[in-house]
Parts: sequence; structure tokens; C-alpha cells
Amino acid sequence: MKSNGSPNQDAFSYTLLDSGWIVCVASDGHGEQGEAVSARIVRMLPRILSQHVDSMGLQQALPRAFAETQKDLESSLPRAQVYSGATVATCCVHHAHKETWFAHAGDSRAVLGDLANGSVAFCTEEHKAHDPKEHKRLQDAGAQVIQKTYDDGAVVSRVFLPRTGFPGLAMSRSLGDGCLKQYGVTAEPEVHNISDLWTGCEAPVVLMASDGLWDTISIEDTMRLLAARCQKGQDVVRGIEALCRRAQRIWIEDSGDYCDD
Repeated sequence: MKSNGSPNQDAFSYTLLDSGWIVCVASDGHGEQGEAVSARIVRMLPRILSQHVDSMGLQQALPRAFAETQKDLESSLPRAQVYSGATVATCCVHHAHKETWFAHAGDSRAVLGDLANGSVAFCTEEHKAHDPKEHKRLQDAGAQVIQKTYDDGAVVSRVFLPRTGFPGLAMSRSLGDGCLKQYGVTAEPEVHNISDLWTGCEAPVVLMASDGLWDTISIEDTMRLLAARCQKGQDVVRGIEALCRRAQRIWIEDSGDYCDD
């Protein structure tokens, strides 16, 4: 539903590893070939993670998998990944071990909620260039960061190659975007062990989505709507589909014929 025939650049995967880990990946591509980057990430990240998770655990395996997926992009899509990239949210669950982990880079977010009461137990934060810690890393690396604060208090920041006006990346971490890697836009994920929070939920649920959803519907509203369906005995999956349609309508009402992925 994007205008001008632009392709959908979001991708996802769901992988059950032989070791018992469930690995879910959501990726939002950007740039002219962002769909190729995101499609490659959701296939390679679980495969690479499977090579390390048993020997070193998730705390070390997740950052390594992100780093090696970045290297894979550089070798498999050497031209595309220079000016195109993707944000990534990953959830790893092992029911027998009672472990749940999040890892993300960029503004695709992962949320842990409780369908029993609609509460939000945990959510990842967007990686934006106006965040003080992110901004310092970018500045130290020599990137040009421009930010604007709107009347409603919203802050928008973008990252540029120095003195070029290009590419104007809207996040401070991503995979791909090779032209900005030396300027502080890192592929290193933020990793969270949410195992205790998961076991503390009566009916835990993880929802992963790109900013196409989160820019229009709040995390709190999302969880309340899904919990209400669950408590009525209605299908939660259809509730998620309804959320996507609602997000599409809001995008179109706000932006004419444009709808984000």
C-alpha cells in the first residue's frame, strides 16, 4: 500500500533450532534495495546464531550473530548494503530452559506483554541519533547529526555523511548502511534477558513489529486491544491482523495515498 509502486521492505522469520531455541526475527529495510537487505537478514541471522548459541549462550551469541550477519551482507550484497540497510528485532525463546531474550538494532521493537491483563512487561527502545548516548558515539565517530523538535514535542533526527546531505538515516543502529559504519552507525544490538519477566506473566505474549505499526498505534493500546480479545475468547491472531489494517488506515488518513510497511 506504499505509493509509487514501492516494494514492501519488511521481512520476518520464525526458526526452530535443533537445540530447542525458537528464533523470531523482524526486519524493516530502507534505501533503494532495503527489501534485499531485510530478506537476507531474516534468513541468515538465525542460521548464524545457531552456530554459536550452544557454545557461548545468548549474552555473547546474539551480538556475535549480528556482527557476522553484517559481514555476510558485506560479502553477499556488497553494493546494495552500502546505501541500503535494515533495522532488526529478535526474540529467542527456549521453553525447556525457561529463557527468553530480546536483541534489537534500530527502531523495530519487541514487546513482552501479558494477555491476562493487557499490561506491558517490557519493550525495547528505539535507537535514535538524538538519544544522548547514541549521539555521543556518532559525534565521536565524526558523523553529522541533524535534529528537529516539532511543536508537539516530537524529535526527529537523521544521520549524514559529513558535509554531504546524504543519506539522512533515521536511526543510529542498523545492519547494512555500510557508508555510515565508520561514522558510528553500528550493527551492535542491545541485548536483554527478559526470562524473569516472561515467567512473571500469566499469559505471556511477544509482539514484534516495525515502526509502520508503532508510529501509529501505541504499545499500551496494542496490548490492551489484544488482551481484550483474549479475555473474550476471540482469536488473537485476527486481532493482530486488525491492528495492521487499523495502522494502514491511520497512515492513509494522515499521509494521503502513502502507507508505511
